[in-house]
Amino acid sequence: MDTAIQPLATLDAGAISATGATSIDELLRTIRGVTQSGDGQEPIFLLNAQRVSGYQEIGNLPPEAIEKVEVFPEPVALQYGYPPTRRIVNFITKRRFRQLSLKQAAGTSTRGGAGNANAHVDYTRLRGDGRLTLSLDARHTDALLQTRRRVLPDPDVPFDARGNVTGTLAGGEIDPALSALAGQFVTIVPVPNGPLPIGMVGLGGFVADANRPRLFDLSPLHTLAPSNDTFHGEAVIANRIGRRLSGSLTLTADHSRERTVFGPASTTLLISGDNPYSPFGRDFLLQRYLVEAPPLSQRTDITTLHAGSVVRGAWRGWQWDWTGTLDTQHRNGIVAKAIDMTAANAAIAGGADPFRPLDPALLAKRLVDHTVQSTYGAGTKFVATNRPLRLPAGRVTLTATFEGEQIGTDSRTRGANPSAIAFDRSRVEGAVALDLPIASRREDVLPWVGELSANASATVRHVGGFGNLSDSTLGANWAPFAGLQLLAQLKRSAVAPTLDQLAAPQISAPQIPLFDFATGRSTLVTLFLGGNPALSAERRRTRSIGATVKPFAKSELRIGATYEATDIRDGIQTIFAITPAAQAALPELFVRDGTGALASVAFRPINVFRERQRTLNITLAASGQIGRAKPPTTPDGRPPDRPTFYGGIGPTVRFADRLELRPGAPTLDLLDGDTLSGGTAQRLAGYGYGGLSYLGNGGTFDFYCTGGATVRGSVAASTLTFAPLCKINLTGSLSIHHFLPRRDWTRHLGLKIEIANVTGARQRVRDATGLVPYRYQPDLLDPVGRAVVLSLRKLF
Repeated sequence: MDTAIQPLATLDAGAISATGATSIDELLRTIRGVTQSGDGQEPIFLLNAQRVSGYQEIGNLPPEAIEKVEVFPEPVALQYGYPPTRRIVNFITKRRFRQLSLKQAAGTSTRGGAGNANAHVDYTRLRGDGRLTLSLDARHTDALLQTRRRVLPDPDVPFDARGNVTGTLAGGEIDPALSALAGQFVTIVPVPNGPLPIGMVGLGGFVADANRPRLFDLSPLHTLAPSNDTFHGEAVIANRIGRRLSGSLTLTADHSRERTVFGPASTTLLISGDNPYSPFGRDFLLQRYLVEAPPLSQRTDITTLHAGSVVRGAWRGWQWDWTGTLDTQHRNGIVAKAIDMTAANAAIAGGADPFRPLDPALLAKRLVDHTVQSTYGAGTKFVATNRPLRLPAGRVTLTATFEGEQIGTDSRTRGANPSAIAFDRSRVEGAVALDLPIASRREDVLPWVGELSANASATVRHVGGFGNLSDSTLGANWAPFAGLQLLAQLKRSAVAPTLDQLAAPQISAPQIPLFDFATGRSTLVTLFLGGNPALSAERRRTRSIGATVKPFAKSELRIGATYEATDIRDGIQTIFAITPAAQAALPELFVRDGTGALASVAFRPINVFRERQRTLNITLAASGQIGRAKPPTTPDGRPPDRPTFYGGIGPTVRFADRLELRPGAPTLDLLDGDTLSGGTAQRLAGYGYGGLSYLGNGGTFDFYCTGGATVRGSVAASTLTFAPLCKINLTGSLSIHHFLPRRDWTRHLGLKIEIANVTGARQRVRDATGLVPYRYQPDLLDPVGRAVVLSLRKLF
């Protein structure tokens, strides 16, 4: 690449082979830690140092077609028409290559369930500037039933197949006569398993289990992970267009269907004290799971179509490219969220026995939300780069960008709470970026300084509904001597919310148990999900300073460190933790009934007043060959193969993450006990990866570890301690032909085994009393656990 900035990591063909990756997705997963920006943003992808229409254009290139992978720091994004907030991953392909690949894979979790299968075929041909890629992919994943895991019932959920009886007021007495018989104040009691006689005669049958509700095991009727079927097709063609132009066209189509089973519907029945089957002297509530009806479920179908094109050329010193994209997505969802109890209530009011299973005909009518969301997008981007001026230290690099986009969505929900949102907006923006050389040892300008340059960019955009927004950057790149590079950057940005954040379908679900940090117990609420059309643009200011060291000129070892200080105004976040601080600052998300009990909660994106983050990211990456190079021993002059290795680590240290939800609200410290998600933001976390390959055989590993942390609650039961966690993944690859060299059918046939989460590590959470809260049971936080996939891949 034409830049003075050194890469953070480089993988040659040998190192790529050592990863054992059979697709670009697998390759990027292996090195994901070094490709993500400090704030977690995904990288920008280039192909042979040129922009592409999107990841779809390169996502199905086989790793065998890649000669080299380079990962560059964020400032390099400027010369490609992007803000310097994302890293650059440049794939360099071989000049001539042709391959047909067939792959079949199957896997499962080692504790059973979540079985999966994948069939993939792709064809790739590279010939100079010409490129053709065709691919088809089909995947299936089985649902994971709760019976496959150890999940205890929630003691705070009163529902049962036969029923638990409670008073009509929360925490209130059921019947003074029952309390007198039991010798205690009775607020909840299970319905006896035997048939109840008419009248007060059966009251004594409730005494033995007074205040000991019967808990119901949802396991046979509830999935912890959904079933999924996904189909993907793609075609990419690229070549020269005449003598001066080149271009590419990408077409993709995806369809997926996902099914989730929530479990039986729950209901609260108000039973009159004069019901002939009631032994109580007053009205009471019967808390029941309706197991006599099919369980509630959800199905979501998503179809996505994409077309992207790039045309590039040169004119009077300007290198330019134009990108155009068309996207559309149709999402169709059916959610059975409850059962209409009108007929059942009428039957009970007419004298039916509420303690026996209800006639299924009374439960036939379901409350179903049918959501339909259609989105579309059309975008164009023009980027031109030139070096129009020469300064004493070198040439000035100028990059100009023009971009336009039109997107829209139509979201409708039919059901008990119908809603409709139609939304579209346009975006037009222009940007300019400059890179100015100041000192250069090569040009003998201030040679004692080394290589020094400054860069700046400015972007102005008009976004429909949000007016004019702007970004700006100012940075410096200094290499005082070979092997050391220092980067400093100041970035300001303003970003409008995404369409999903603004206009996702509105969905509600009754009687959902959520963990309440005020009490340390589950509370039943009506949960609302969806977008928020009232969102404002998010504004950030980031100051960063970084260093990259390459200590040995002939060794591919690089060490990098970047410190970032980020201040965010109107940051867009969704609050998932029901804490007293969140309820006090955001009362519009939490609604209470007349008794003060929490009645509903809304999980929808909001603007957070301000947030302050301070982070240090460290990377170390190395790759190469083991042993000394030996003289060629083959007629074509190739030296003998040597083992190839690659590896890296990347610890992250968070020094500060403090925010205010609203002006004047108390400051929350997410690194010192406060939470928005119900989880923690650890001060120390890190990743690592590595691999070794020889003659098509090898193994790889990668891991991600986090330190322990504590969430402070209002009571001991909501003060949660999260233990340190480390998840390790291993893969092993074998070349069948290496072991059966005389069998022609074994040529280019590989066997691969992948083990995710080898140790079966899961997050361990305990409250201050030493107990595990129901919502934080390990099998709920990570239901799949250790998983194994075995695959065969044949190349032609």
